[in-house]
Amino acid sequence: MKNNKGITLVAVILTVIILVMLAGVIAIEIGDTYEKSSVVQFIAYMKMIQKKVDFYVEEGVNCENLGRSLTLENKSNLQNIIDLDYQNLISTSDVNSTKLRYFNSTDIYKYFDIADINDEIIVNFENREIISLTGVEKDGEKYYVENGL
Repeated sequence: MKNNKGITLVAVILTVIILVMLAGVIAIEIGDTYEKSSVVQFIAYMKMIQKKVDFYVEEGVNCENLGRSLTLENKSNLQNIIDLDYQNLISTSDVNSTKLRYFNSTDIYKYFDIADINDEIIVNFENREIISLTGVEKDGEKYYVENGL
């Protein structure tokens, strides 16, 4: 009588193949989940900033007292973003407007009370538009404003 102790090489190979396939599926799902969470976080903080901007405008707060004036570098970055906006999601066109204000991460916390945001934004207080200088990527496209996502 034959002794069948242990596992065969075929069983080991099949087990390894199945585990590799499962690991591949899990890795793809984790990547998609990370991208989706970045987009959701971007939309959430842009909406919170939008509410504060609306409040400031409706209360008649002088926008020149908020954030900082745009530097030449800010204007250049903004112009590049506007030029890349082939979907026409950004309505701001004049980078020299006095209604444009720059906010870094510290300013975002100070003026909008939102912590842990590693972004730089430009707010157009004339049309209440918020433009991220960092943006978020979704489906291979870069978005700098919340609308369109």
